[in-house]
Amino acid sequence: MALESVINEIYEKGRQEVQKIKEEAEKEAENIVAEAKAKAEEIIAKAKEEAKKEAERLRRQEISSVKLEMKREMLNKQKEILDAVFEALKQRIQEMDIETRKKIIESLLKNYSQSGMVVYSNKNDEDLVKSIIQELKLDVKYGGNIECLGGVVLESEDGEIRLNLTFDELLNNLYEQKMSEVSKILFG
Repeated sequence: MALESVINEIYEKGRQEVQKIKEEAEKEAENIVAEAKAKAEEIIAKAKEEAKKEAERLRRQEISSVKLEMKREMLNKQKEILDAVFEALKQRIQEMDIETRKKIIESLLKNYSQSGMVVYSNKNDEDLVKSIIQELKLDVKYGGNIECLGGVVLESEDGEIRLNLTFDELLNNLYEQKMSEVSKILFG
């Protein structure tokens, strides 16, 4: 029986040793799994954070792009409106009554003509300009017709001085000077 008890003792020690190794291996496996889960969760959290940041960046970029496009569209519409106002103003100048037209042209000739100058106007204002020259007894001569809404061009005899006092030119200058004010009035 002594041999059997020795065998049982060896068997029991072996079984205990196996149990101990098995428990240590299970603990080691649990630790490895826990570490792997923690790393996986960390990787997932980082990926989610990066995805959120990228989504936010794309959202801001898209919003910025839409705002820019809206601003561009608004500026185009404002320009269309300003152009329409300018065209309406040109139309009103073309339809100006003869008395107002005469006062303006008379004022231009009085204030800007000098002796010996040549005066040009559009075909429709030719007779009016000639009559104003006679009424004011100006020492200028009528030189012919030019294409314009109205007004006059004054030129020295030698052609060195040329004053463009056409309504077109005056309107363009006024428009350039006052465009920002007109824009503020119309668009705030």
